[in-house]
Amino acid sequence: MVWLTGDDVATCDILFANHPQVFERMPDRPVRVRPDRVVCVLHHPPFDGAWVPQYDLGVVDRNLARLFGAPVYFAPVGPKVRTQFESLIGKKPNILPRDLFSMIDMSEWKPRQRPAPEGTATVGRHSRPDPLKWPDSREDLLAAYPDKRHLTIKALGGIPPEFQPWLGSNWQLLPFSEDGGASEFLSSLDFYVYFHSRQWVEAFGIGIAEAMASGVVTILDPSYETLFEDGAVYTEAGGTSEVIERLLSSPQAFAQQSATGRNLVEAKFSLAIYQKRMAELYGALELQPIPALKAAKSSRTGQKRQSGADAGQNSEKACRITARRRILFVATNGIGLGHITRLMAIAERMSSDVEPIFVTRSAGSSLISQRGHATDYIPWPVKIGVTDNSWNQVYAQELLAAIESFDIAAVVFDGTYPFPGLLDVAAVRPDLAWIWVRRAMWRAGHELKAELQSCFDMIIEPGELAHDEDYGPTQSMPGPITVVGPILLKEPGNFLPRADVALRLGLDPRKFTAAIQLGSRRNYSYDNLPELIMKELLGRGVQLVQIDNPLARPPDFEVPGTIRRTFYPIADYFGAIDLMITNAGYNSFHECIYGGVPAIFVPNESPEMDDQHLRATYAYASGLGLRLRASEFSRVKSMVDLATSEDFRQEMRRRAARLDFDDGAVAAARAIEQLVFSVRANRPLHESLART
Repeated sequence: MVWLTGDDVATCDILFANHPQVFERMPDRPVRVRPDRVVCVLHHPPFDGAWVPQYDLGVVDRNLARLFGAPVYFAPVGPKVRTQFESLIGKKPNILPRDLFSMIDMSEWKPRQRPAPEGTATVGRHSRPDPLKWPDSREDLLAAYPDKRHLTIKALGGIPPEFQPWLGSNWQLLPFSEDGGASEFLSSLDFYVYFHSRQWVEAFGIGIAEAMASGVVTILDPSYETLFEDGAVYTEAGGTSEVIERLLSSPQAFAQQSATGRNLVEAKFSLAIYQKRMAELYGALELQPIPALKAAKSSRTGQKRQSGADAGQNSEKACRITARRRILFVATNGIGLGHITRLMAIAERMSSDVEPIFVTRSAGSSLISQRGHATDYIPWPVKIGVTDNSWNQVYAQELLAAIESFDIAAVVFDGTYPFPGLLDVAAVRPDLAWIWVRRAMWRAGHELKAELQSCFDMIIEPGELAHDEDYGPTQSMPGPITVVGPILLKEPGNFLPRADVALRLGLDPRKFTAAIQLGSRRNYSYDNLPELIMKELLGRGVQLVQIDNPLARPPDFEVPGTIRRTFYPIADYFGAIDLMITNAGYNSFHECIYGGVPAIFVPNESPEMDDQHLRATYAYASGLGLRLRASEFSRVKSMVDLATSEDFRQEMRRRAARLDFDDGAVAAARAIEQLVFSVRANRPLHESLART
């Protein structure tokens, strides 16, 4: 399968335009897919239950016809939508004769394994906690979900907070898990009961179909009977209790209804009938079906046919003609190198369709250039002795000039707070995609203004190993956050061989080697702690490397017997390091743990920093590292004894090997690319144009 962007030229027989509300606005640039027909799938009814319009079908029809230059047809996903469509007065858009039902992959929904319930039963449903998805009154809610001792009521996804005082004592509210968890949830139910507000019109009811596919006996409002036929039992909310009691008293009737529901879904909505459905669709559109129902003609401009293995390996890249998008990666000036490191990790996992360009306030800009990235360095106010206000005014002009000069498509910012100059440019260039990479683990007392989030189209949060202990302000921010795995520049385990590292650094590869690097030390004093640690290690005959941070001032001490080096990134050299002494910043912390490198974490506890003490404590409690605070001089000897013991290092590596690493840099790169290459149609066209 090939991911098409708006700039790819392709032809096809049928283009499915899913959900009419997506096409109420024209996109801000052409979509170069050329279909013979456009089928707009109506996943939402034209009116709600009070007959309030939900979208303008005429506008959707015109937009699709002009966007793709082809005849437009509409396909309801169910009879409720069709009934509303057919009630329209005046000229109506083209409607297909058959509904285009949503489909179910039956392999994802296992048939019921448990026997029919007797005496007691579990009743449930799953949906988002929107008031429209629930009965309007307390009486209707308790009628549909009876407060009876022999019934347990489960709701996956929760319930509106204002309805919670109505609930009986037999309720269990369960949150959605990261992977949804619907299949496991449905397998725990006996009855699936679904009633909603009179203002809501359910276009199809995919959750209902999932319940039937799982063999759960389903109880619905009679308005669903046209769609789900004998697959469900129909009653008003007040009759729910009677239906449940009747089926509880007859296990045979329960088992028969359970099987009928699953059979209905398999016959009417399963992927097994996909080919038949497509043949009917081709016939309705008066198109000649292609053998094996070819999905697209896929004749892209400039494409040459390949054969054999080359075609299989290069099909996606060979057929892509998309012009490269330039993305501006903007890093703030951190105390260390975390911001630029995360941005480089993402940029270096982008596809060849993207050209990354960096603009940074960080003094580590030379490290970005050394890795082959185009980079511009703008010193921060303190560095050049100007006020914040004047600096932000000039910065906004510089940033806007870079955006226009390089024809930038998106701006990716990594920093704790977006500074005013950046936000000013975001306000005048809403046509760009604006992404904020914002790590979590803020201190509980730090302030984060919720309105900052509205300035960005996407907020990406890098994964935190200790996220369960994070109670900082980012955890309670409203709005969608794209949470990815840990974002690291080097993939764990992808280190240089020990012999190669030893040769480069002038080490003896046979000796136990420790390395110490406590960040830039520009805002936090560790006093004499580093010297004490180094002397303890050297006293045990350990080979010690003192790694100087590229941003750090030269240390005011020198311990004889150490080997001093400056290199970046440190993770390249982990293959020859048996013990790290480092702070607990985002990068060093996750690099050591996921890389299986035993470490003593010495947190930077300056008030403006992220909660490094919390990270270090989590590692200590989890057996994934040791923690030594800057004030704990008396614990240096015992901590070094433990860190150099074979038992600790073996156990740490064993525990680290059990951790699953999900490459957040890859996930972030893909999310950004999908946003950048998507065609924006979520705002009026005049608001999508550049304003400088």
